Amino acid sequence: MIQRIRLGNRGGFLRAALAGGALCVVLGCDGLRQVSDIGRVQDTISRMEATSDVSVALETGHVLHVSIPNQSKADAARADVETRFRRVANAAFLAYPSRSGLEAVRVTAAAESRRFRPIDLIRQNDLSEHWVRQGVPATRLYLVAIGHEPAGVVDRLPRHFRDTLGIAIEQLPAMTVPERTYDPARSQLIAEELVAAIPRSYPAIANDPQARVIGITGDDMYLRRMRWAFGFSLRSDDERIAIVSYARMDPEALGLSRDDELLRSRVAKMVAKDIGILCFGLPVSNNPRSALYGNIGGTDELDVMTEYFDPR
Repeated sequence: MIQRIRLGNRGGFLRAALAGGALCVVLGCDGLRQVSDIGRVQDTISRMEATSDVSVALETGHVLHVSIPNQSKADAARADVETRFRRVANAAFLAYPSRSGLEAVRVTAAAESRRFRPIDLIRQNDLSEHWVRQGVPATRLYLVAIGHEPAGVVDRLPRHFRDTLGIAIEQLPAMTVPERTYDPARSQLIAEELVAAIPRSYPAIANDPQARVIGITGDDMYLRRMRWAFGFSLRSDDERIAIVSYARMDPEALGLSRDDELLRSRVAKMVAKDIGILCFGLPVSNNPRSALYGNIGGTDELDVMTEYFDPR
């Protein structure tokens, strides 16, 4: 395992070697990808700081360390040092393709250093985007916890979306996992079966044409219609019911430290996408910052997304 990979101001040599495949034998495929990823970060920060004196390293496999030149006293007097460190950390995080494997981004300039958790870099209030209210939908939205769902994930969502979207949400009694929804050969739930099971469990709500239900589970899930290893969400064909699985959103599932706040942020984004489509009738988006982004391949894309339907 490569514990530390660094690109300094001679990173151009490594990138040239990458083009010729010369590093593949030395580093292997994973090491080669890491060098390429770090090169992207170095290029981004070098352009932003207008200097080639930028060094980037991946330490212990989970900490992205960016070293930048120290500001002159005159520059430091005009610029907020904390703002600069956060701006660099945020840019480095977004530029790093495999950001889901990071526990922190560390920025160093001379004797000063700051460490940022991923959730510190993707909070809504750190962004320039704003909420675009869609009006109050005519539908009624229900959330239901299904199977493995630790307390605190679903429970916080109704108030969160009432505050952000102005939408009322009712939480239904928790639902057990029906036997037919589980695939023992894959040790995963079947998304299509879960979507079909919700109306059977809540027939009165299913018969209400204005009702929309989003089920949320901490169990792993896959989409039978897709050749994917897992799925974050599936909506019914009539777009009245959705299921969200956050098993693969959990940092602990990725071999990282527990981070409940980051997990809740990821779940909220996925639920926001389903709310936008089910309740507001909004289309999927090509904007990777939008909650409606249609090409989510994993938490790397999820962390770039915001909860905003129309980010500006």
